Amino acid sequence: MAGELGTTTSCQTARLNVMITHHVRIGFAGEIYLARAERRIERGRRVLVRTPRGVELAEVLSVCDDDGTPTTLEILRPTTHNDDLLIERLQRHKVRAVRECQAILAESESSAVLLDVDQLFDGGTLVLHFLGEPDALGRELTDAIVRRYESEVKSIELSDLMQSGCGPGCGTADAGGCGGGCSSCSGCGIASARQKQPLG
Repeated sequence: MAGELGTTTSCQTARLNVMITHHVRIGFAGEIYLARAERRIERGRRVLVRTPRGVELAEVLSVCDDDGTPTTLEILRPTTHNDDLLIERLQRHKVRAVRECQAILAESESSAVLLDVDQLFDGGTLVLHFLGEPDALGRELTDAIVRRYESEVKSIELSDLMQSGCGPGCGTADAGGCGGGCSSCSGCGIASARQKQPLG
């Protein structure tokens, strides 16, 4: 069946050219999607996946070997130690935004109930999940907090790193700005993903 990010199914998708298709779990709801990678990735590894929403954190559940419908989701790479540090930092900002949204909704006349938020790996995008369809007031209140959150994240050095990487040419073969090499830099990984063509 079709989910928000692409095809959600049981093991019915296999290799696209030389790519290997995996089941991955993405987002607050823990939905399972199919994503392709250039190599087999072991179960339980956290990976960065390029989806129609952007670059997202996912967990590999299994490798799918059956033939079937191809997927547009792409596993960019497993997470690195630097990624984990970045994810922890982003998580702190996300938790603060969620708690603030829930508190202001509880004090307002809105009937909206915020369950949780998906945070994209660009550090500046939040996707809100409500219990049912939120009313206009609830959406207005939470949108204001989300805008402030995104502005705060974009104002710190983290956002610059995510957008441009470690230096000129970051994410390309000619890059040389990262002291540990672009393969170890979180910003390089996202900059590299941005070099690719958007999903069709």
